[in-house]
Amino acid sequence: MNKSGKRADSAASLGAVPLRADKIGAANPMLSIEARQKLALIASIRHFSAGETLFHEGDEAAFIFNIISGVAKSYSFLPDGREVIQAFLFANDLIGPLGGESFVNTVKAITPVVAYTLPLPALVKLLRSDPGLQWQFLIKACHELRQAQQHAIALSQNSAKQRLLMLFNLLRLHNEPLGASAGHIHLPMTRTDIADYTGLAVETVSRALHQLQREGVIRLINQQCIEITDESTFAAALAMEI
Repeated sequence: MNKSGKRADSAASLGAVPLRADKIGAANPMLSIEARQKLALIASIRHFSAGETLFHEGDEAAFIFNIISGVAKSYSFLPDGREVIQAFLFANDLIGPLGGESFVNTVKAITPVVAYTLPLPALVKLLRSDPGLQWQFLIKACHELRQAQQHAIALSQNSAKQRLLMLFNLLRLHNEPLGASAGHIHLPMTRTDIADYTGLAVETVSRALHQLQREGVIRLINQQCIEITDESTFAAALAMEI
């Protein structure tokens, strides 16, 4: 059950979770003290358990979510009932409507998630009065668009290994600021989630993982962790596949 209603009680708390980073996990103190204070006045904190839904496709888009910690997935269903994951969402990611009045995807927590919720009417009013903050949100939206483009590129590749390598490269960027061991990539999602994200069958994902291990690109440590056995080999394989 999600716990809500905790008001963000300080500008510092919002400043600790920047809406922009020069690279994933690297804070860029773009928000002024005044801007953080304004956001703190309208933001609440919500907690979601693993497997809990933040919102469903078609729900009224009353809030913008800014993930503080945890991993979530954004997905929809094909007419035949199959799930398609459009994106994995991490700390600092913004989740909101794309110009409409309702959410176009369902978002569910993969791990426990903590997120700021910003009421859309209050946020729109604030952005209209603060061009600098509006610009920062635009930059963040462009970052989300780039991630969507990378996913589209991954799905356009023919090889299962190509798709997995691009996913691992994305996950590695999100693992680094979390203090993961050098060369280790944490996989918080299930093999089914990976299959639904890459457009592959679960069995194909498993075969491709073992093939990458045989080729010396990765080592399978357990279901939720792989190790890049050699950086140059991984970089060469990624460049070759892409």
